[in-house]
Amino acid sequence: MKILLISPCQLADQRPNSMDIPQLTLSIIAALTPPEHEIEIVEEVYGDTVNFEGDYDVIGISIMTQTCIRGYQIANEFRKRGRTVVFGGIHATSMPDEAIRFGNSVVIGEAEGLWDIVLDDIKNNRLKSFYKLDKLPDLQNHVKPRRDLIKCSSGKFSIAPIETTRGCPYNCDFCSVSRFFGTRQRHKPIPGIMADIESCNEKNLFFLDDNITGDKRYARELFREMIPLKKIWVGQASVQVAGDPELMSLAYKSGCRALLIGFESMSDSGFNQYRKTLKTIDENVAAVKKLQDNGIMTMASLIFGLDSDTDEVFDVAHDFLTRSKAAFFQACVMTPYPGTPVFHRLRSEGRILTDDWTRFDASKVIIRPENMSSEDLLAGYNKIKWHFYANKSILKRAYPNVKIGFYEALLYLSLNKGYQKKNNPGIASRVYENLTDQPVDFNVAKYVKPVLNSHTNLWAERSCLNSPDSLHVFGATKKETVGSIL
Repeated sequence: MKILLISPCQLADQRPNSMDIPQLTLSIIAALTPPEHEIEIVEEVYGDTVNFEGDYDVIGISIMTQTCIRGYQIANEFRKRGRTVVFGGIHATSMPDEAIRFGNSVVIGEAEGLWDIVLDDIKNNRLKSFYKLDKLPDLQNHVKPRRDLIKCSSGKFSIAPIETTRGCPYNCDFCSVSRFFGTRQRHKPIPGIMADIESCNEKNLFFLDDNITGDKRYARELFREMIPLKKIWVGQASVQVAGDPELMSLAYKSGCRALLIGFESMSDSGFNQYRKTLKTIDENVAAVKKLQDNGIMTMASLIFGLDSDTDEVFDVAHDFLTRSKAAFFQACVMTPYPGTPVFHRLRSEGRILTDDWTRFDASKVIIRPENMSSEDLLAGYNKIKWHFYANKSILKRAYPNVKIGFYEALLYLSLNKGYQKKNNPGIASRVYENLTDQPVDFNVAKYVKPVLNSHTNLWAERSCLNSPDSLHVFGATKKETVGSIL
């Protein structure tokens, strides 16, 4: 069969030349595909064009929440042409009843152990509406991603995405990682990872793991094996890595030059609720400095709009960022992704302002916070971003980061100027809210109507429309990033 795998993107959000982390999902799906099938991949974020007139037998579409409406639009066009459409990805896993309205089948959860069954069922005319494993797949059966089919670039940098683990023990109520991948970290075999890395022509790597140092014993072995490869990499970790001098040293020797660390909140209630940071701002500042002293820059990730947040949260965050001289800053607005406890709580309280999934990208105000207005949240969020990436701030934070070396200085200046452009105060921003005549009922048909024809799964359509809760979740969920979900 001829198979087209698509990663959709709203056309206005395409960024073929900007700094972005390449995706791995579709290349893993391609690797899971039996060799007798022909595979083509389209990544719209890079400006790839979908050929709706191609003679494809199967269309696989991987959707995140902010890309699902575009995915449904693409599916409609193929359904009009009688093609078989299979949905997967984080949003399809969280909202299978919604996704099935636009496709023939939905893969719920991780694809290992399912994708070959789906293809076999299509071939034998017995395709089911939903596919889901009874347990999380064993990652010891490592498959080498089909990197020949995907883009490996991020602006002017060539960068290859790598995955070594899945799962996160923190179980934050706003994040879907542990609900999709579980609270126990699962590992891929290190020899397979080394073979994968050695096959990459790119010198720069990005580790997609949510916490690459979560299992210290595994991380130490991984880093030791990587040292001879002389690659440069960035990834994500918890701040606890700063308390392990040996692990920091091994990470640097293996090529680590920057880590994204999810501090999430610098408020006292945030410290107590999420337990992802150290106990005080002083300790967190010291941790960032320890990483700098070991040659590793920090991207500090903070979330604004938590129920415990007041207007003071922006001053507290500014104090932490200024004192720590963090190299980079990922500012996120609390976003109630479907399937998470935050989503269900805010939905029941009527505090989600829009059901337009394109707005669910952690950079837009779409909620009514508990202790401040939506407008105050937007103003504080914009102000702290603009201040952090102002020229004066970039210069003040430069020394402990650029002194590490030439590569680090180049990365520091390139990313800071890139984020400065992205967060320019001249860019229009607002609170996103449905019009008064459009209830927030999460009926996606307001934005894209399903195609109903002889090829539509009418049973699934009736099931979804008659369901008392359109948010019934068949499986766990994952944050809106990567993984071997279709």
